[in-house]
Amino acid sequence: MGTVTSTTRRRFLVATIAASGAAASGLNLALISNASAWAEATDDASSDTAISLARLARLYYPHDKVADEVYLQTVDSILSAAASDPQLQEFLDDAYAALDAAGDQPFATLDPASQLAAMTKLQNEPFFTAIKVQLLLRFYVNRDVWKAINYPGSSVEHGGYVDRGFNDIDWLPEDGR
Repeated sequence: MGTVTSTTRRRFLVATIAASGAAASGLNLALISNASAWAEATDDASSDTAISLARLARLYYPHDKVADEVYLQTVDSILSAAASDPQLQEFLDDAYAALDAAGDQPFATLDPASQLAAMTKLQNEPFFTAIKVQLLLRFYVNRDVWKAINYPGSSVEHGGYVDRGFNDIDWLPEDGR
């Protein structure tokens, strides 16, 4: 008889969120296994927060070519920082509670349109702004994001943008009009 794999609530939620995000954005469904492994490394209390935060990150900074794994890495970085920052942890707790209360079911289980509606309701809350900044600062420094959005990176070490990138656009006519 084969081994029996028990499905925990965490595994189910992460697989569901990863599958819905992948299906909605056309990403490879192989990411589900990475998302499940990531969830197993997260304790139950922060797992629900992490799932909601990952959905929030994808909806706030949507890039079809960025893998769910990159969003999960961003969330993991924020959760790690929150472990030693009580203010950030409080913001995350407040956001998680408010996002879940904003809909008729937990935020992570809402469809994307309902998730956006919940985010819109909360967009002026201090915790929402703080989390948005945390996501921004951690997400856009990831070189995988740079590749996905065709950002070549810093030009300082290459002489600046005058020598690298300033005249690279090829869609303007030669006369500049």
